[in-house]
Amino acid sequence: MTEVLLLGRRAVREIVRYPEATIPTLFIPLFFLVVNIGQVSKTFPSTTPFLNGQGYVAFQLPVSLMFAVATATSGLALVTEIELGYFDKLLVAPIRRSSLIFGRLTADLVRGIAASALVLLVGIALGARVQSGMLGALLIVLLSALFGVAYAGFGILVALRTRNVQATQSSFLLFFPLLFLTPNFVPFDRLSPAMETLARINPISYVIVGLRSLVIDGWDVGKIAVAVAVIFGLGAILTALSLRTIANYNR
Repeated sequence: MTEVLLLGRRAVREIVRYPEATIPTLFIPLFFLVVNIGQVSKTFPSTTPFLNGQGYVAFQLPVSLMFAVATATSGLALVTEIELGYFDKLLVAPIRRSSLIFGRLTADLVRGIAASALVLLVGIALGARVQSGMLGALLIVLLSALFGVAYAGFGILVALRTRNVQATQSSFLLFFPLLFLTPNFVPFDRLSPAMETLARINPISYVIVGLRSLVIDGWDVGKIAVAVAVIFGLGAILTALSLRTIANYNR
């Protein structure tokens, strides 16, 4: 645990030291939030049934939260260490290899909490009301950050397998089609049949639905439980694959 905390603290210092690597990841979700509200808010006024009396910002906020936390930053930091040769020094240090993964994921949790809190505050400033209250707002931030940790495992996995900056950076592009194959603009029942089928088999859809329920509906235990299951399931799979890869990693 000490190794993880030390490596995690080191990774957090990297985030603070190089804000230019984090700021663009915050600009994109906030940009999409403002633009989508400006384009669609008159089409879906607060009287729209699925908005439950709120503005469209409340419906779109969970999508921006997903954008804010799903980054390849840890993977890029890791592959940079590989190319510079510093990663080889860490491998021969008297620490467990798994701590290299968990240290990075710890930093992703810190980054995710900060990013999701910022996006949530902007959403509230734009008119969204968290129907589940303060506790629900804290849960939104935590679940968003945990999803960021789960997704970071994919970037780390690509970094370890390819050892290539371009490939690792491109791993973020996978998130775009996955995000748009969700009920991101309208609920499931307003999608075309083919699109609805794709959205329902996409696990990210249920994370968005769970977060959205906390904002719009209040405490819907069923939707929240499914979102939690997807986040932890995705995180367990990707982290296990990363741990297996680093265990067999040869310099």
